[in-house]
Amino acid sequence: MFFMAGVDYKNNSIFQREKLSFTSERAVQISQNICGLENVWGCIILSTCNRTEIYLSMEDIGENIADKLLFEYSKIYKFDGVCEKRESAEVVYYIMELACGIKSQIVGEGQIVSQINYALEVSGKNGCTDSALNTLFRIAVSAGKYALTNVNISNTPVSSAYAAVKFLSQKYENLKNKRCVVIGNGKMGQIAQKLLVKKGCRVFVTLRSYKHGNNEIIKGCMAIKYKERYDYINGADFVISATKSPHYTLTYDKFKDLIQKPDIVIDLAVPRDVEALISKECECFNIDEFGFKTEISSEKIDIIYDIVEKFTRVFFNWENYKMSLQSIAELKNIISRRIVKSGFKSVDSDKIDNIVGETVNKTVDMLLGGMKDYINPDIIDSCKKKIRERARL
Repeated sequence: MFFMAGVDYKNNSIFQREKLSFTSERAVQISQNICGLENVWGCIILSTCNRTEIYLSMEDIGENIADKLLFEYSKIYKFDGVCEKRESAEVVYYIMELACGIKSQIVGEGQIVSQINYALEVSGKNGCTDSALNTLFRIAVSAGKYALTNVNISNTPVSSAYAAVKFLSQKYENLKNKRCVVIGNGKMGQIAQKLLVKKGCRVFVTLRSYKHGNNEIIKGCMAIKYKERYDYINGADFVISATKSPHYTLTYDKFKDLIQKPDIVIDLAVPRDVEALISKECECFNIDEFGFKTEISSEKIDIIYDIVEKFTRVFFNWENYKMSLQSIAELKNIISRRIVKSGFKSVDSDKIDNIVGETVNKTVDMLLGGMKDYINPDIIDSCKKKIRERARL
């Protein structure tokens, strides 16, 4: 049975969400510890800027304890935000909605699909998933990719970075020749770089030379050493920080001593990159202030929900077939015995059992293989009942 619990941007501020923001290594460590429990079969933790959610495949103990496990193993003993919980079919439908972009702060943004896929890959590599959870996430990723490909929500990739650059364009009217420092060269940082270069900005990008991550920068940007970032921020018009660092990339003590401070600092990270006191020195904005409103028609929303329904059915068809496997094996055995008893009385029984058994196995597999979308344990049990009744006649 599936259980999930999570916090997201709708009911929790960045100050609350960052308490539950995990690196992939920390998410795996928590998942492995939870999977060590006797009644838990699989665990995946999805941690992004907008949400942290735990998904469990486990024995039904009569209570959804996903939130308790998340807080306990994260060593968070008091959480003053709102934690939503779902179970069973609700979990299946919800993750399909999530992957299709319906639940995103920026409707239709494509990053969530990659984030769900990455959470699955990391958990799978570290032995934290079972077949049910693995299949659920794989189908959700397929749903998200299908929605992105078939529903043209916007001609421009939407993200918090896009919303931030749009805000800057409105703030300055013209960004040409404005000087900007982008701290972080991950996906969010690169989106910001690309958009700023198109606007004619002079963009400086920090790189950490000792890390094995992506050291390629967008064409038109200038790479600078992370430790020299304050030298370039001094005199810059604005700064965008978007890293996965657990520590501040900009601290008040160093920022306040700059001779020519930037007008604006934008923090697109969770947990936050920018120390809150810096707001005393210039305008500061965090990711929650860039909930970019994507204009999307009701017709397109309906199409997305059709996709959600379609892939939800795909999962339940898989689940029904899996639940039917034991009954199918019993059905094969009943058919084999019925055939053997109805004839072949003068032939070696061992040979007949083997021949009939193999034939029945292949025949039943071929027949039911084309009906996977319609099979469930009740149907198979009904077949078994009918065969037994006819045998008694």
